[in-house]
Amino acid sequence: MPDTFTEVSSRGFFSRLGGSFLGLIAGPALVIGAIVLLWWNEGRAVEAIVGLNSAAANVVEASASAPSPANAGKLVHVIGQVNAPQAVSDSDLSLEFPGQVSVMRTAEMYQWKETEKSHTEDQLGGSQKTTTTYTYSKEWSADAIDSSEFKHPEGHENPSKSLASQRLNADDTTLGGYKLGADTLDLVDPDTVLKPEAPDGWTRSGDAYYNASAQQPKVGDLRVSYRGLKSGTTLSILAAQSGDSFAAYVAPNGYQVHAAAIGNQTAAQMIAEKRSEESFLTWILRLVGLIVVWAGLAWFLSPLSTLASVLPFLGSIVRGAAGAVAFVVALPITLVVIALAWLAHRPLIGGGLLIVAAGAGYALWRWHKGRTTPAPAAKAPAHA
Repeated sequence: MPDTFTEVSSRGFFSRLGGSFLGLIAGPALVIGAIVLLWWNEGRAVEAIVGLNSAAANVVEASASAPSPANAGKLVHVIGQVNAPQAVSDSDLSLEFPGQVSVMRTAEMYQWKETEKSHTEDQLGGSQKTTTTYTYSKEWSADAIDSSEFKHPEGHENPSKSLASQRLNADDTTLGGYKLGADTLDLVDPDTVLKPEAPDGWTRSGDAYYNASAQQPKVGDLRVSYRGLKSGTTLSILAAQSGDSFAAYVAPNGYQVHAAAIGNQTAAQMIAEKRSEESFLTWILRLVGLIVVWAGLAWFLSPLSTLASVLPFLGSIVRGAAGAVAFVVALPITLVVIALAWLAHRPLIGGGLLIVAAGAGYALWRWHKGRTTPAPAAKAPAHA
């Protein structure tokens, strides 16, 4: 079967116009959804700030030698070496990994992948032509790709994935006098590539194991690789002491802290890393919220560009102008929602953000007014 298919479809002007009017309903709904997301995100950000401030103020430095009954339920910072009495094993491939306390198995299958690319052109009279190309290629993927969802599944069928990626932890893992459960071990990424002898029916090539040819794989072939966390590795733990083990620490405001890292890290370093992660997530969701508000407003204005597309060049101009207007409106809306959310949780910061949002809106208004207001006509010179 060919691996590239091209399809051309057309849509009439009235069909496009009817569809664009859905934007009058769906556009505002999208904006409302984005506002809800932005509000929730700011509340989550404030909760993280308050929770991490509480964690920094209440953390207890504890010895790894033995849990202290006085620290029960408290947020403790413990540094020690991780060990396990028995080797980690992978029963699926009959492999053992002595000297490791945790192993990450990555299982990939050679599969078909569909890539879709579309190009749409407005036609004279308001109709629209869309050219879509479907390309099929083979690649290694840890995720199972469902070929039944392909546009052209015939000749590009993927079998069911028979082996999944999995975290394998040793039993009875300890850190000094503490027991380490999977919930804590899984917070640490194994950092050492493991290369045991290949099991029966498998061959090793580089850092991976293949159940068939590594040089000429076929759809359905498997590739497996391993990374391990060595026994004796120093770990830093920041969590609540729960009996002789660890659990998530719940701050007074409900925020949870449960962190583990390789090496000797101070509590301050681990909290700072957590702050950085939360800040990054907050900004990502702010950007998502802005884009969704923008998209919703642009969708609301889409009937204008559809009407103008009777002349293709005019439709492009109106579409670009509508997108610009939508962004000019979306930015202050996003800033105001963020400011109001902070005003509800942290009034001083929220007030400052409202001033910034108002300033941005005023600056955009002045810029727009300067572009649309005609220059005053020059006066004729006076005659004697």
